[in-house]
Amino acid sequence: MWAAACAVGASAALAAGCASSRCDRSEDANPPIEFTEAVAEGDIYETSAPDGELLHFPGGMRYALKHHLGGRPRWWQVYLSFEPDGTRSGGTLAHAAGNQAEVICVDDQHLVVMNGSCSEYWLRVVVGGAEGADDDSSADDGASGTAGERCYRGDDG
Repeated sequence: MWAAACAVGASAALAAGCASSRCDRSEDANPPIEFTEAVAEGDIYETSAPDGELLHFPGGMRYALKHHLGGRPRWWQVYLSFEPDGTRSGGTLAHAAGNQAEVICVDDQHLVVMNGSCSEYWLRVVVGGAEGADDDSSADDGASGTAGERCYRGDDG
């Protein structure tokens, strides 16, 4: 009887872990949400302080972060937490890895980041190194569109 119960439990756990689609991560189901509340200080943009209010980041979520840097950023760091207030109440932050946070586009106005996993996190992004708006900052690093293309157009399409 005990062996049968263990076999049923193991089968249920295996089936749950091998489901073909646990969440819909498509852009149709998760269009980018423009985040404009944070502003750059000097040449650094942060969505929040490490102990501030982080952005809810469930599976498939996409943010178009308006970075206010005046040029295309040259670097970014993406942090995740399991706590909405980061380190404030004893939580931690860690660098995102793999598909936890995918930077899918960067231009002189926005950085678009997506949770390519089905796990729920809280997001903090730090961006910097932008040259002036007149600088040729269109180098292709795999996270940008073609020249002249915008990462986020909002209601303009």
